[in-house]
Amino acid sequence: MKEEDDFAICHKCRSRIYKNPEKRRSADVRLIRDNEHCSICNNLLLMEDAIFALVKHKIRILDVDFDSFIMACQINSKKLLKQEKKAYKRLKYNGRDDINHHLKRDIGVLIAKKMNKKIEFQHPDVVIMLKIKDSPFNNSPYPEVSNVNVFIDTNPLFIEGKYRKMMRGIPQTKWPCSHCKGRGCEECNNTGQQYQDTVEGLIAGQVLPMTKGNDTKFHGSGREDIDVLMLGDGRPFVMEVKHPFRRNIDLKFLRRLINSHCDGKIEVNDLKFTDRERIGSIKNSSTESYKIYRAIATFDRGVTSEDIRKIENLHIINQRTPIRVQRRRADLVRTRSIDKIEAERIDSKNIILTIKCQGGLYIKELISGDDGRTIPSVSGITNKKAICSQLDVLKVHIPE
Repeated sequence: MKEEDDFAICHKCRSRIYKNPEKRRSADVRLIRDNEHCSICNNLLLMEDAIFALVKHKIRILDVDFDSFIMACQINSKKLLKQEKKAYKRLKYNGRDDINHHLKRDIGVLIAKKMNKKIEFQHPDVVIMLKIKDSPFNNSPYPEVSNVNVFIDTNPLFIEGKYRKMMRGIPQTKWPCSHCKGRGCEECNNTGQQYQDTVEGLIAGQVLPMTKGNDTKFHGSGREDIDVLMLGDGRPFVMEVKHPFRRNIDLKFLRRLINSHCDGKIEVNDLKFTDRERIGSIKNSSTESYKIYRAIATFDRGVTSEDIRKIENLHIINQRTPIRVQRRRADLVRTRSIDKIEAERIDSKNIILTIKCQGGLYIKELISGDDGRTIPSVSGITNKKAICSQLDVLKVHIPE
């Protein structure tokens, strides 16, 4: 038999190559008969029901929960790619609807219709990848498509909320052990962490089991120092959950779970689902936001009523990057404004300051002066050495 007599294609390939019905009818190409294989797709496109069943099987065994998806396809079969290229040359086909595109489209439509899922190109919950090779995959449940496997990758889940920190000595995010640099040692009980508890860790401890994610990344609207409380209605944050297999979780229940397991160290409120764009608006909001602090300023010498008057008139502050954060911040001079300061005397050497100011102002250095790097400062205008002996954040406001 001549090679020309062997060449035949399936009706799926004929339909996608000859989209015009008239051209399709007049095409000089033979359709495959029983027990023949398509000279383009090797009958792969005729197995779409089996491939869809394979997708459903993988979703079931992974127990992955999603509403939206996008299809992807990776053909690693040299034989199939060579056969496809040779056939297109013979048929003078230069279109873009190749096997890859056709499979993605048709399987995607089956998933959408039969599983009530939404095809989403911008922000899908999951990516469903078909991988095709020459040899069979191990333990394939469908022998007719044993050279096809399904891989599912879940995109991050984003949960927004506010946290309050009611105990000092807890950092916001993971802090690698200073001895082992995160590798794990006796000093850190092989945890790799300098501190047992972090705000991120306390929240993630409940989020990860509920979402079946494998890691988290914490995005906060600024951060308070480890020895500072976060009070009021809390600091806005977004918790990014990586590779979650469960997305439709009960956030009210999650909130109760976190708060009941944290032993009064932290609590979270106002949990809601959000998207990646919200991270930028939360993290980059410092100059548009305002914050309210309560600080105890302790002076080496007695503080007078005239000192308090001067302090309450502080307004525009020029602040060079503090010495204590120089290693992780650019060395810049930042100008920040204070809307209002109220001072209340505790005793002859201590006053409570309630400060409403623009985001990004370092309060400890506003009080100490930081060796002249903050001008004006409480120490500078009173000509008395002062330190911030206690600090609490009462409010963090960011634009919605």
